Amino acid sequence: MSAPNIVFLLPDQLRPDFLGCYGATFLHTPAIDGLAAGGARWETAISPSPICVPARASMLTGQHAHATGVIDNLAWLRPDRHEMGVKTWPEHLNEAGYRTAAVGKMHFYPWDSDEGFQTRIIAEDKRHIHIADDYDAALAARGFTKRHARDFPGYADSKGATVNDLPDDLQVDRWVANQAAEWIARQDGTAPFALMVGFPGPHCPYDPPADALARIDPDRLPPALPPTDEAASHRDAFIATYRRAWADLDYSTLSDAEIRGLRHHYAALVERLDADVARILDALAQSGQLENTIVVFASDHGDYLGDFGLVGKTYFHDPSIRVPLIVRDFRRNAAPSVHAGPVSLLDLYSSFLEWAGIEVPANASGLPLSQPAPGRVICGVTSHGMMARDDAWKLVRYANDTEALFDLRNDPGEQVNALTLHPDQRRRLDAALASCLLDGLRAAHADKRVPAAQAAPDHGFYQRGWQRPYPNAK
Repeated sequence: MSAPNIVFLLPDQLRPDFLGCYGATFLHTPAIDGLAAGGARWETAISPSPICVPARASMLTGQHAHATGVIDNLAWLRPDRHEMGVKTWPEHLNEAGYRTAAVGKMHFYPWDSDEGFQTRIIAEDKRHIHIADDYDAALAARGFTKRHARDFPGYADSKGATVNDLPDDLQVDRWVANQAAEWIARQDGTAPFALMVGFPGPHCPYDPPADALARIDPDRLPPALPPTDEAASHRDAFIATYRRAWADLDYSTLSDAEIRGLRHHYAALVERLDADVARILDALAQSGQLENTIVVFASDHGDYLGDFGLVGKTYFHDPSIRVPLIVRDFRRNAAPSVHAGPVSLLDLYSSFLEWAGIEVPANASGLPLSQPAPGRVICGVTSHGMMARDDAWKLVRYANDTEALFDLRNDPGEQVNALTLHPDQRRRLDAALASCLLDGLRAAHADKRVPAAQAAPDHGFYQRGWQRPYPNAK
């Protein structure tokens, strides 16, 4: 069998329970549901570091955030990572003869760096209105410009739920889908390709066009999870974050009606995203290359949408860390499958390489999705804290001195802090977290290792003037 094409569809900030295949009945997502109906779906896919840039750096390299050093949105991969033996998955695929492209939002720094993709067509974060990317040029060619969402009607009063009045084909997710479809149409089949499509939505601002809102009944939307004492410990930092200029929103109050409005606009964006996915799948079919393609659908993290009184992501509650994960291998007519055990976004790196027939490097922290790991504990780190989660329990620790343990089977809404009730589970997850942290620290500081200190006696290490290689790549 020839090497498969790989198409990686990555909407930004998409929680799984707003998709029909994950149980949503209040909207329609037939294209995404169709991928699940003919492929594999994971119920518990986890973003270990639920912040945009850390999640993406980890997916690119297969390494934990505390190994890459990217633990918040103000950091990026070290420029000498090649010398350390760290390659991105597109770099590996390039060497195997793939054509690689990234269309849409990637959140690299600099924003126009390629990180191994041979082609980039760029439409960055909806909040980064000053970036002069390809989408900005497309807007300018039609007499439009990027605008801060606060310039849209009702933005402040509705807590970020607004309406985007751009023409349909210039709505950013639709523009990205069309660019991806056109790139697919240009492929001649002489080499396999790997295409990553980064949709800027449904990340805030929650800004669908007006006609998309009419298709969603807001009264059918699920209510938000109630606030808890543990979640309240993050509230001041959350409010301060959104008051900054990038969002310019005041979440010091957030009513049930406002939450319903956010969810209404978010759901409308998700329905439009489904149509964008259909556009890309149709392009694959029209090009004659669908039957040799593996399509992966995931997200970098979720969105609280009012759960626990919060919006966005960042913390380790399930609305923030759980993401959809669907893999459809169009080379096979396999029965659909659903996998319950936890997997990590880091597993995509290893899976891409495995599908391309490339040996997975030893410094990859994830596992190929083909290798189930019963009893697996998923660990994660951000600048705010750390987490260890398996299929039944979750331990979280934060820099604000908050610690919590959740019994996910009996309390899936994470309403009760069971830290003092189950010391055995706390110890078990604490040990797993410590092991993960040490593994990440070793990887992060591998550049400083001096293997020659254990060399044979005739090695130059023992002579005056010996210079150690730096960085160490092993």
